[in-house]
Amino acid sequence: MKLRRLRMRDLALGILLLSGIAIGSLGLIPTPRVDLRWEARRDSEEEYRPGLRLREGRELLLVAILSSRCYWSNVPETIEGVKAAKLLVARQAEERGVGFAAMGVARDMVAAAGIVHLERHGPFDEVVAGRSWISSGVLQFIYNDELPGWAGTPQIVVVEQIVTFEAGSRRIEGRRELVRKLGPNEIAEWVAAGAPVEPVRDYRDSVGSAFNPPSYGMPVRSSLQG
Repeated sequence: MKLRRLRMRDLALGILLLSGIAIGSLGLIPTPRVDLRWEARRDSEEEYRPGLRLREGRELLLVAILSSRCYWSNVPETIEGVKAAKLLVARQAEERGVGFAAMGVARDMVAAAGIVHLERHGPFDEVVAGRSWISSGVLQFIYNDELPGWAGTPQIVVVEQIVTFEAGSRRIEGRRELVRKLGPNEIAEWVAAGAPVEPVRDYRDSVGSAFNPPSYGMPVRSSLQG
């Protein structure tokens, strides 16, 4: 009796298997398909990557001055413009054989909020956030007699400077402004043109041991504050 049941079960399984093959070959029952796809990764060159090393000599420094509370610092034109500008200026520095670094300055009173905001604009080599209009970044690149700037955000400043390692000391000298763009429109137009930066110059004197940056007799320029 038990043997008979086993034979009947095997016969039923055989009939089901043959029926399935026949139905499948006739296309009466849809067969599932597995489609494996991978999204193409963004080219790593589409986003600036900090150099993670210190380099002595001349360099271009791009400074993006932004604010989480400024409407124009949060529009796509500014965010994408800052990202693209870092790449374009870094490539120019490489072609000229000089160093490059990108600094993000968040004109925020709360440092944590400023840091979060800067992250939206891509990686930086250095960030400054907190203390609003008296942060060290704002004082260096806006309220500075040698580098007077517009008291507004967003803006991008590109300076030439010389990094010196000497007798255990580290210094930055000969800083000179090459580019200053204020607002998303100016930033976008500059980036669309390739973010051109004039050739850097060496300010060493005839002895080769001193640096003589030019004197700026310009007042601080004011604009709508973000």
